[in-house]
Amino acid sequence: MSVEQPFRTVTNLRKSGNLQEAWNVGFAALEHSPQDSYLKGALFWVCYEFIKQQQERISKRAVSSNNFRPSDFEFERIENLLQTIVSFDIPTGGLEYKMLLVQFKKNLEWFPSLVNLVLRHQGALFDDESKKPFQAEKGEVPSLMLSTARQVANAWLRAREFWQLDLNQVLGFINLTRQQVADTKHLIWLDYDQAKCLIVAGQYEQARELLLPILRKKQKEAWAWGALAATYQKQDRNLALKFFAKGIVSAHDVTFSLKLLQGAIPLLLANQQSTEASMCLKAALQAYQSNGWKVKPELEQLMIQPWYDANVDESDLKAFLKSLCRDAIEYLHGPTEKVIGVIENIHKSEKGFQVFVNKSTSWSVRMGVHKSNQKPQAGDYVELSLSMKGNEKEVVASAPCQSVEMADVGSVEGELRIAPKGFGFVEDTFVPPFVIGDIANESRVTVLRIMAWDKTKSRHNWKAIKLTKAETLPLSFDDDLPF
Repeated sequence: MSVEQPFRTVTNLRKSGNLQEAWNVGFAALEHSPQDSYLKGALFWVCYEFIKQQQERISKRAVSSNNFRPSDFEFERIENLLQTIVSFDIPTGGLEYKMLLVQFKKNLEWFPSLVNLVLRHQGALFDDESKKPFQAEKGEVPSLMLSTARQVANAWLRAREFWQLDLNQVLGFINLTRQQVADTKHLIWLDYDQAKCLIVAGQYEQARELLLPILRKKQKEAWAWGALAATYQKQDRNLALKFFAKGIVSAHDVTFSLKLLQGAIPLLLANQQSTEASMCLKAALQAYQSNGWKVKPELEQLMIQPWYDANVDESDLKAFLKSLCRDAIEYLHGPTEKVIGVIENIHKSEKGFQVFVNKSTSWSVRMGVHKSNQKPQAGDYVELSLSMKGNEKEVVASAPCQSVEMADVGSVEGELRIAPKGFGFVEDTFVPPFVIGDIANESRVTVLRIMAWDKTKSRHNWKAIKLTKAETLPLSFDDDLPF
């Protein structure tokens, strides 16, 4: 009668739910056969199931808090299991490590054994499927390799010295991830994580190379300006202050600018601007109080400093910060050229609009670079900032401006004549159907028009971009007239 091999016994016990017995039998057998790779493989899955139980508790708790950090007890249990797995030295290329990393997609950064395992094996842990993003109903979900790389970066930022993590290994893994993954949407966040690591390491130039492309896309985000400011804090105090100011005024809510307000304070004090530093501190404290949050110890320390004036009027802070960061956008793109144009139309996607400058020049503008509290409309005048990108110019900023005289833009008043096909004319000006809207035929209108290319006639002709009904003044009679 043949005796069942230990790895089969362990596997059968695990599958029947007897994890502790599988553990006891397996490790007793491993003492006698320390090189048995099949037994190590079977014990890996026992460890995996114990880890899974702990992770399920963490995930259940995180449903309400979105906090996947383990408790001290959970950390000890899971970290011990991970150290055991590492001791097995299971070859890469199988299913084991992939399944393990999937278990830690939300909290790998809290476990040093797993972080070091990733840094040691790097790309060998990831198959082709692990490098592809998952397409979900709400959009692209990061690939396993990308989410792992981001967590490794966060681990280095938080525990690099205590866990003895090597920055070159971290950067090597990040660069490898960028080269190998098929992700598109979330790569920007990997760049941001890498930039933060470089800032902490004092590699400011390299950090800026990563941050500037991010900022060109995220010009309205406080965190992006704050990161750029951090690259100048030790090199150029005034530039750092300019970018902190830009981030603070760009924040959708003051709570998104708390770190920036705190970052600006020592720079203002170094410039002998204690009044403005007091404004920043007071604005931050009010945000904590209005949200019912506990004030951070570092802010409490600032409150007791002799320079702080608790009675300062912080209402002038925004105007002061705006004056500091007037030209901040210029630093994203180098020298810019300013041109004025008129909005010809809004794109159907509503993600941008077309700006007419003259009969040979028009620009497509992304909504994201337009700085205004009002939605842009056809007929609005805007000032565009153009920057060289390679051999071509691109629009890097747009802002409303006053109307100006333009050679190929004009206005005319007259009667709207609508043709059966829906288009119309006002005198010699062609009016597209979408410009007419609900204005009735034979209405008296004022037309804003541009000199546009007419494909059918192969020449430039007047085309309407905006119609408004002309005011009809009531007739008045002079009492002195003899009738």
